[in-house]
Amino acid sequence: MCNLYLQDRNQMVSQQFMQALSGEQLAHLAQFKTQTPRWRGVTLVHELKQFGIPVAFASDNCRDPFYAYGDHDGWEVFTQAVRIAQLDAPYSNWCQSVTTIPANLMQLPSCGRIGIGLPADLILFKSRYWSELLARSQHDRIVLRDGKPIDPTLPDYAELDDLWHS
Repeated sequence: MCNLYLQDRNQMVSQQFMQALSGEQLAHLAQFKTQTPRWRGVTLVHELKQFGIPVAFASDNCRDPFYAYGDHDGWEVFTQAVRIAQLDAPYSNWCQSVTTIPANLMQLPSCGRIGIGLPADLILFKSRYWSELLARSQHDRIVLRDGKPIDPTLPDYAELDDLWHS
């Protein structure tokens, strides 16, 4: 078992955070359970969500000096958030952190949601359960734009050379 997993069980920081906020005006917040891992460089996402603060996950790490890999894959952002921040079931509540919440924060009312009259921009996965969805890379997903499948083939790395070395 990962040693960090065991170390993350120390929730003293979360408890101190909650106590600091539990003044007379915020006494009702003391009822919230604390659970965000501490040793992973992640802010208090569980606690923020419990307080009703919108939590969004994103990544700008795509072939930059900090992280020279990545393809701006929203699904990868979500699966990494599940692992790193130890997001727990129900995962469907956390899906909003990479769909509707960022869209709302950016004031994009037709993005990140499915509904009548909205663009049918979405991703179809072959998984039956969350456990299957999160266990594999989902490279065989179907991406729809305006309700039509698009070619999900990634460009050959050689095609990206001019972008990287310019």
